[in-house]
Amino acid sequence: MSTGAPAPLGVSFTGHWLALDAVLRLARRADELGFALVLVDGDAGVASPEPGRPVYDPTSLVAAVAGATQRAQIGAIHVAHFWNAALLARSLATQQELASGRLVAVFGVGAGRETRRLGLAQPGPGERVARLEETVAAVRALLAGQTVTTSGRFVSLERARITPPTRPVPVAISAARPRALAVVARHADLWDANVPPLPERVAPLRARLSRALPTWIWVFARPGATRGEAAAAYRASAPWFADLSADEAERAVLWGDPERCRETLARMRSELVALPIADLAGLDEAQASRALAALAPASVGRANFVA
Repeated sequence: MSTGAPAPLGVSFTGHWLALDAVLRLARRADELGFALVLVDGDAGVASPEPGRPVYDPTSLVAAVAGATQRAQIGAIHVAHFWNAALLARSLATQQELASGRLVAVFGVGAGRETRRLGLAQPGPGERVARLEETVAAVRALLAGQTVTTSGRFVSLERARITPPTRPVPVAISAARPRALAVVARHADLWDANVPPLPERVAPLRARLSRALPTWIWVFARPGATRGEAAAAYRASAPWFADLSADEAERAVLWGDPERCRETLARMRSELVALPIADLAGLDEAQASRALAALAPASVGRANFVA
């Protein structure tokens, strides 16, 4: 076992399956255990979830998590076509003040979101990426205190201005396809690599970026489970990665005892040069709490990994 300083680790409580009080207790516990990043549910693509699966407003949820935590960076994924850019920038600035500078603004393309159920048009891939770029560009300028006038295809603002936060808000963008990766290269402070945590999946995408960026990678986590159980749960939770071979699926997840999980995380950090985010989607509160304890970095120092 390594005796060096604990390596940073993030955790995700996303997927819209936990009650609000459970999310807040788990976020508080992750903060106490030294997790560097806590991500919670962001924009939902369904207006009528299955019974027992709540859908939260990301602004309110992140504000609540800000109050429940003290050290970890926090965030929730925002989908550009759900938002007016100026109102989103204002919301993020307020969240940053509530979080005392710990917010990361996380954006995604929103592929597969069923937006018609929310009364919104269902944009195609090209439109989603274009909306993402225009929105992020405007939001970044507003957060920096600029007065923004722009007339784009999807974002039009006339002398828009907000009260900027006292500390900068880092921008993370989740992307894997070429056009979205180009948006990452132009506008992101951090790349959320939206692929399984395997070198052969990450390296070709990193090569497309025109500059080096700090990187996140989500790791489906099932500490205590067998290899087969963890791989099966991963396939059920992430059907968009259905092309993974059996070997890839087993290498992409955390399974087994805590020591094995830590060794896997260390290998992933080394091979992928990334901050792993333990994805606990689908676990109930008790299971998620045990997973946090099994994976805990065991450090309570402030861990800001975005330069």
